[in-house]
Amino acid sequence: MNAIRAGDDIKTIQGNLGHASAAFTLDRYGHFTERMKQDSATRMEGFMKNVLNL
Repeated sequence: MNAIRAGDDIKTIQGNLGHASAAFTLDRYGHFTERMKQDSATRMEGFMKNVLNL
């Protein structure tokens, strides 16, 4: 889902899609957030290595 990848918050996406709950939206599109978590961890690792001069 491009909206999740673009950083839209889940409540906005829920409303835009007309879902009754954010939980339903996350259940349906949660696999996109897993990739975002991995990407975030990779960015954080690079940041930490830079800060610690590793």
